[in-house]
Amino acid sequence: MDSVTKQRNTIESAVFRKLRPLGFTRHGNTLHRFVSGDISQVIHFQCGPARLNTTPLLSVNIGIRIPECAERRFFPVNDKAYYHEYECNIRSRLGILSSKSTEGEKAFPLDGDTEAICRDILAEIEEDVLPLFEILSNRQAILAHRGEYPWFDIVGSHMAQLEAAMIYGHLGNRQKAKELFDAYYETVLHHPEPHPGHISYLDTLRAQIGLS
Repeated sequence: MDSVTKQRNTIESAVFRKLRPLGFTRHGNTLHRFVSGDISQVIHFQCGPARLNTTPLLSVNIGIRIPECAERRFFPVNDKAYYHEYECNIRSRLGILSSKSTEGEKAFPLDGDTEAICRDILAEIEEDVLPLFEILSNRQAILAHRGEYPWFDIVGSHMAQLEAAMIYGHLGNRQKAKELFDAYYETVLHHPEPHPGHISYLDTLRAQIGLS
């Protein structure tokens, strides 16, 4: 095992020891737990480009996956033991959460002080990530509060209305699902630069989920 891999494994193991009592399981570089039965909460360790072409940098990705939003069906399969961060529809990274700015994203050089890196990562997870995981731990809470945390939703926030439609459909409220779907569709249709491919996708999706 090379020094970088060893350093990364040491950091991941230290974080996992803290989170395991909270229901997280470890799958390679991913820590994962299900809440509310089938909603994934994910912490993923990712090595990025080397600093000055010498030392890899470690980023910590955060995600929440609501099955019907990710699969775009009211009755999702959701049959994996765990899901990756890139499969989540609500996503962010450490540094962004604490600073409430995409400019605050953190990347930890893997030739740094291991204990200091662990303290920094665990501090933000405990102070910022876990409280948000607790708030956004079920569908009703996600519907009510997702928009209050834009720094925790830096990838897919523009899809929030469509995904809310998927959640309502999953919960059996097809009238509300259709209302939100139609509102999202109108927003896309009247965008200053409408995307024909996305409009076509929405037409197909509407028929597939029975909101025509």
